[in-house]
Amino acid sequence: MTGPAPAWITPGDPDGPDFSVCALVQSQDRHERLVASFSRRGFSPETTEHLAADNRNGNRFDGYSWQRALLTRARGRYVIFCHDDIELIDQGQDDLLARLDDLTALDPGWSLAGIAGGRFRPKAHTRPMLSFHISDIYGQDRRRGAMPARVETLDECFIVMRRSRPVLPSLDLSGFHFYGPDLCLQAELQGGSAWAVDFHLRHHGRGTKGPSFADCRARFVAKYARIFPGRTLHCTTGMVTFPADGADEAGPSP
Repeated sequence: MTGPAPAWITPGDPDGPDFSVCALVQSQDRHERLVASFSRRGFSPETTEHLAADNRNGNRFDGYSWQRALLTRARGRYVIFCHDDIELIDQGQDDLLARLDDLTALDPGWSLAGIAGGRFRPKAHTRPMLSFHISDIYGQDRRRGAMPARVETLDECFIVMRRSRPVLPSLDLSGFHFYGPDLCLQAELQGGSAWAVDFHLRHHGRGTKGPSFADCRARFVAKYARIFPGRTLHCTTGMVTFPADGADEAGPSP
């Protein structure tokens, strides 16, 4: 044989740290607070690498493109995608590993996990059916719903992906809204699942929708109305219904 020898790969080969913590960073100060909180809660250099999508000087990445860019660089067994405004407070590496081990025992085929999401295909309701455990501007140590819970959407502030079951965001969507639900629907289409797990942290963000929210929602609905006509998604930002006829019209925001 001529040329370089191949690297022989077998299933389950360890080839990196336990975690890749990937953050979408607009503020250096917020990111430093995030990294310091991970360090305090047991995410050591031996078990964790930190990657950052650099939006400090403008939006060079959006909610869809940054995950694609960082996933190709991540080496961790679990890849955490998070906003720069989260902070670990009373749970850490051992707690998250325990939650994920329990989830694997419950559902060996899971692809995504997060700390807040809309429950998977609940019966008809007039308000979003959610499961979460979080501290944020709305209160401390807030809980709703049983956990772990299978969900059909996840809040973008903190999502864990198994690198052995990678999920890529849609190539035909862009912006800073609905990329968490998009990722969950892509996992579902691949045969995977998404779950909300009880991993408490603080989200300092205000969760504002902004002027681009309606446009992002319309394009998200137009795409998935053709795939899931008539389905209503329960999201942390409200309920989203795909027209039953699969039309490209999004309808009014909730």
